[in-house]
Amino acid sequence: MSSPSYPRRRDPAKIAGAVIIVAILAVASLLIVDWMGRETEPVVLRVYTYDSFMVWGDDPATIDNRTFDAFEEQYGVEVRIERLTTDANGIVSRLVAEAANPVADVVIGIDNILILQEEAKSVLTPFTPSNLNLINDTLVNLLDPQHHVVPFDFGLVTVIFDSIEINATTNPELDALTFSDLATPELASALVTENPFFSSPGLAFLLSEIAFQEKLLGQDWEDWWSAVKDDINIQPGWSEAWEVWDLDPERKLLVSYGTDPAYSSWWSGEAPTTSVAPYHHDGNDYAWLQIEGIGLVKNGPNPTIARAFIEYCLTSAVQENIATNQWMFPANMDVTLHPAFDYALHPDDVSPLNDLLSAAEIAANLTTWLDEWENIITSW
Repeated sequence: MSSPSYPRRRDPAKIAGAVIIVAILAVASLLIVDWMGRETEPVVLRVYTYDSFMVWGDDPATIDNRTFDAFEEQYGVEVRIERLTTDANGIVSRLVAEAANPVADVVIGIDNILILQEEAKSVLTPFTPSNLNLINDTLVNLLDPQHHVVPFDFGLVTVIFDSIEINATTNPELDALTFSDLATPELASALVTENPFFSSPGLAFLLSEIAFQEKLLGQDWEDWWSAVKDDINIQPGWSEAWEVWDLDPERKLLVSYGTDPAYSSWWSGEAPTTSVAPYHHDGNDYAWLQIEGIGLVKNGPNPTIARAFIEYCLTSAVQENIATNQWMFPANMDVTLHPAFDYALHPDDVSPLNDLLSAAEIAANLTTWLDEWENIITSW
């Protein structure tokens, strides 16, 4: 519509006032348009996790879309999975550094050891999802009864080996493996593990050894590390340890996950060559149960959407993708596992070493244990 014309000269004061009003209206219109423009742009929900999250399937380039597109469409948001080049400890450090102005809304990967540390709890807001009944109560309580994080997936940490290179025929002790066996020069020089300061399976291995030696055998846990420190190969993280184990013919044993045989079978389409050796004592097999959680970042930018996202991640829409992309057990009890998981080490197959070390004992002693471990490894 065109503006009306005014054939007569107008009062300059009135003209000035009109110009001011028009200017105010114009600025207001621009602000409204800008505000509306921002409102129509999708909210970005940022999820911090580690670099290997869900990338071990047949199409890692599309896994995020396949898993989270339905949530994005339902809520009109963009889900941005930010895989940081670090492990869960590094993610917590990042969250602490950003605590005054949080960037992430959700974090995935803080496990049942890390959540015992106050630093981890300090960057999370406890949240009880409305659909938490989808998750086994035992997992929930073992991870965190206060629900700073709730279970996303879980697995068993123990020793794996390639049965073509080493097996119960060449080394009968693998059928009933003990830490005494692992301390022999032959097996110690074949073993690759991860640094417990930087790696969750490495920390699980350290706690497994402490629980086994101290609680089952009544022996000083430090003596074992003193015996093997010159032979064992310690890598910063799981990826580096896997590479050494895969490429070095002398390193035939690896601290890893009991689901690795399932991955081997799925990838090859045959019976796996990867085998698992849980720790054995007095007729029982043991391994460490690791539970990885998902949690709400304290003061994150989008808490309402973040809560909905956590609930979504407990449903089968997400959980059914965990087994063959993450190679952990899904926390949702109703998900049907791929047949390859018949080859995995299941929780029912072993007694969890976690039962021998209470959460309170770990929380009270973990810093001291790590410092003592470092002193042993770095001493001449």
